[in-house]
Amino acid sequence: MDLELTEDQLDLQRRAREFVDTDVLPHYRSWPVTVAEYSPELVATLKERQKDLGLTNLIVPKEYGGQGLGAMEDALVLAEFSRSPRRIPGTIFAPWPVMYDAADPIKEKYLYPVLEGKTGWSMCFTEPGAGSDLAGIKTTAVRKGDHWVINGRKMWRTGHQGASYTAVAAVTDASKGARGISIFLVDNDTPGFEKARDIPVLSRTWGIEEEVALDNVVVPAENLLGEEGGGFQIAQHQFNRFRLRLGGLALGMSERSQQLAVDYARSREVFGGKLGDNQAIQWMLTDNHYDIESIRWNTYYAAWMVDRGGYSAARVQASMVKAYCIDAGLRVVDRSMQVLGGRGLAIEDYPFGDFYAQLRMCKQMEGSTEIMKIVMARDILGKKF
Repeated sequence: MDLELTEDQLDLQRRAREFVDTDVLPHYRSWPVTVAEYSPELVATLKERQKDLGLTNLIVPKEYGGQGLGAMEDALVLAEFSRSPRRIPGTIFAPWPVMYDAADPIKEKYLYPVLEGKTGWSMCFTEPGAGSDLAGIKTTAVRKGDHWVINGRKMWRTGHQGASYTAVAAVTDASKGARGISIFLVDNDTPGFEKARDIPVLSRTWGIEEEVALDNVVVPAENLLGEEGGGFQIAQHQFNRFRLRLGGLALGMSERSQQLAVDYARSREVFGGKLGDNQAIQWMLTDNHYDIESIRWNTYYAAWMVDRGGYSAARVQASMVKAYCIDAGLRVVDRSMQVLGGRGLAIEDYPFGDFYAQLRMCKQMEGSTEIMKIVMARDILGKKF
């Protein structure tokens, strides 16, 4: 097994770092907190710069105009981008792989506009009574001739800002349990598809989540994504992709936090010497290094597995990335903030507060940390030692 980055991967990483160091970190304090509040001019400038540096459409297949790169490249770029406490528009929230196998009319309406950056897409699976237990959702979809009628309520609609449609999970055959769940593409202006309320969340940079009500929402039959009853498997595959990406996010935030703490420890004069001369500070920075390297190699190994065997082969490893790397990232941010003392609490001067809020939210996303441990425990108990 060779996890050494290739020359092409190192070059991609360098370009991503150049973009963040030059076009983001010196300027982000003048930007609005959330992407939804960015001016069209700012968004266009950032997107054009990314395009110039070859940082767009990374994991989109080449036949669809993308670069056809893998999970490793995706993680490397996301780690660099995550050094900024502000979210960076322009990097495609890549459509699910099943979209590339859809019928041509679906591709024309829902896939290509996303790939071209003309619109975005969102999804809502979670419900007031069903979170990590996707098989417990109550939203229903009933076939009526050439269309489906969907009724239910959803929590945490993700990616709604700038999206024109939403992927909705619904029960199409309650007798089949998880195998009776399907996913539908619902235009956001469809009658009966309404925002019930805004849900402000912990991370100010992520803006507002939504609770959504579906009241007799009529969806054309062809808007069924994949096969009827295949929604649970589609969702699990996508969750594994997201879980792995969270490793890149934790790595970028941890590395930036450590660098700020090291710089401060080297320069801060205290008690007749440098802050970094104190053993207590040295041990915090050393513990940070332990955690950062663990985040890095857990993420790299999972990406390596995916690029050789697909996301199904790396299911347990992706769960490990989600469960371990987020907690490790929180530890690094917390220690780094402690090194800076009271100055680390200034959210306009330092990114620690935004990093901590985002990572803390990640503990609940794509399956909670506890659910990830259940997944890993089942694998451990099923192995022969």
